[in-house]
Amino acid sequence: MRIFDYLVIWGCLVFISPASAQQREYFLPQPTVQKYAIILAGAAAEEKYAVQIHRWALRLHDILTNDYGYGPEQIVLLTGQVDPDDARISGYCRREIFQDKLRVLREVLEPGDQVFFFLLGHGTSNAEEAKFVITGPDITGREFASILESLSEQDIVLVNTTSASFPFCTALTGPGRVIVSATRSRAEKYDTIFAQYFIAALDGHAGDRDKNRRVSMWEAFGFAAKNVKKWYADQNRIPTEHAALDDNGDGIFSLDPDGVRDDGRLAEIAYLDLIPAESTGDDIPAGVDVTLIRELTAKARGLERSVFLLRNRKAELPRESYQKEMELLLIELARISSKLRKMNPAPGD
Repeated sequence: MRIFDYLVIWGCLVFISPASAQQREYFLPQPTVQKYAIILAGAAAEEKYAVQIHRWALRLHDILTNDYGYGPEQIVLLTGQVDPDDARISGYCRREIFQDKLRVLREVLEPGDQVFFFLLGHGTSNAEEAKFVITGPDITGREFASILESLSEQDIVLVNTTSASFPFCTALTGPGRVIVSATRSRAEKYDTIFAQYFIAALDGHAGDRDKNRRVSMWEAFGFAAKNVKKWYADQNRIPTEHAALDDNGDGIFSLDPDGVRDDGRLAEIAYLDLIPAESTGDDIPAGVDVTLIRELTAKARGLERSVFLLRNRKAELPRESYQKEMELLLIELARISSKLRKMNPAPGD
């Protein structure tokens, strides 16, 4: 990335206010941190929606594999339509199968690992409870909250793209969690299109707003919310969904999580992408030191993270101290990024 790109990022986010104290460091970009994705494609009342949900799930799986480097051991995909010849699918989206897959995952998880949940399909709610609809007994928000409690040492991202997702998600907020809901209230309980655009944000890194070749959950959220709004305007329809996000654990969801009103600070440092593997892949030029790329990538991502965290403390620091510290971070980040570009240039560089 060029120095100009970092100055653009700086200019976009200088108004972010100080971050609240955290119990531990979240979403660390370290080579030892492992990332896992769990895709739950639930049930649908009509065949056309079932087909759409299934396609979204497979597309998301392929994006994680092709664009983000996830191996089969890092993705659990449960759907309502299981093809025995499709190795991407881990099984039916049923409660007992989900619990079994999660039990296996817990055995390999380490503190600080990151788990990304994607709920695709249909949700329901009443005055007492909200549910994610699957074959067999549905999963309630309170039940999913218990599941997340068992992952208290891991960093969590949960993206619920379903109808009635808001009351489901309100039970899930907590420290170290980025919770995304396709809807903002109990009244929004009609079928949503948020999943289509959230997945599109990840595809080919289309949602990369700051041009660092990565898509944070904050960027993906913003990309999807903007395109959902445009879709309803183009259709000349009144919007029946408004995406919201909570990542500070207060249970108050924001429609515009820019950090000024607290939400957004964690989402902007939460990324799906992995540190390059130790073994040389097809996308690494022959003769390139993969271990060095891995080390430099980890350093660059650590510096990016420090840039965001420093901006969050801008109001706490004297102006000169802030500017000096930021300048040092950006210069070092540009230096390491230049090395990486020369060793492993992206298409078009």
